[in-house]
Amino acid sequence: MTKNGKYIVILDLDKTLLGVNSGKILTLESYRSGLLSTINLTKAIILSTIYKLRLKNPVRITELMVKWLKGVPESSVKELTKQLVKQMLIPAIRPSIIKEIELHKKQGAHIVLLSAALQYVCKPIANYLKIDAIICSSMEIVNGVFTGKPQGQICMEKEKAIQIRKYCFNNSYNLKEAYCYADSFSDRFVMEISGNPICVAPDKKLRKLSEINSWRVIED
Repeated sequence: MTKNGKYIVILDLDKTLLGVNSGKILTLESYRSGLLSTINLTKAIILSTIYKLRLKNPVRITELMVKWLKGVPESSVKELTKQLVKQMLIPAIRPSIIKEIELHKKQGAHIVLLSAALQYVCKPIANYLKIDAIICSSMEIVNGVFTGKPQGQICMEKEKAIQIRKYCFNNSYNLKEAYCYADSFSDRFVMEISGNPICVAPDKKLRKLSEINSWRVIED
């Protein structure tokens, strides 16, 4: 591949580009539509609490959370996410980040969406905003049905940094010139290797890190 932008802009999705968490919305709407059982919803709530309290490895918790997809047809998830993106996620895009994207596009930047979310959510949002590329998580599918196992590594924490390093190397982008927008302390691995980290409505730990490093903060 060859470089097709002056520099690269890296965007996190949940609570950064969006003002909401798409995973939480997908889980609740999957329950309402009958794709997710009451037992699996309860498990998801428990695991979410464990995740927030950082009681176990976040990547392992996420792997457990997506197991509810086992046995669900890919077509059902595609149809559900198509509706969710249009009705709930696109309206939740932060106006402040739209302005940032427009500014970078005018300056000839290459925009990449980097997220732990699945492509069924990331791709239509990227298309809507005319984002150049997506790097996200994938689930294993056999005969059109999810197995409940990730395909490769979940794109979060250190894996995000690994994936964006690889992408920049393959496309001749310099991370020291990169802009990285994120909201969570878990995104610090990507932010620390980017030349221009920008915190968007950051959580407490990321806000503290931003103060230590004098990183720019966008509040809404």
